[in-house]
Amino acid sequence: MRREAGFSLIEVLVAALLIAVALVPLMQLFPGLLVQDQSDESTARLSTVAVRQMESTITALRNNIAGVASGSAVCADLPQCLVVSTVTTEASSATQGVGSLVDVTVTACVDSNGNSACDATESQVRYDAKVTSRP
Repeated sequence: MRREAGFSLIEVLVAALLIAVALVPLMQLFPGLLVQDQSDESTARLSTVAVRQMESTITALRNNIAGVASGSAVCADLPQCLVVSTVTTEASSATQGVGSLVDVTVTACVDSNGNSACDATESQVRYDAKVTSRP
């Protein structure tokens, strides 16, 4: 009887068992990676929304420094997203040639509890800027 080249059933089963023993611990990492990936995607999308709002607010302030007020709005493209912008005058001078200094804060958050506010427990992104008028 001639022995043919190849693997026996026992060898194949042992190899499969070794591969399974090695892969099971690695498979336990995937749920954590998926959760982190979803969190990172949410933060990136919130950042995009906040940057758009910040750019819009700064452009409006450059056109008319007194014509922009604080406010909030829901995001059109993100569910449960809320954008809150705060505009406050930090310094204003009556001196000729000196303008106003305005603080702008934009916070974008996932309003998971639906209370129309960005709570500390909710995922959020915040940007701050200062804008000056040019008299």
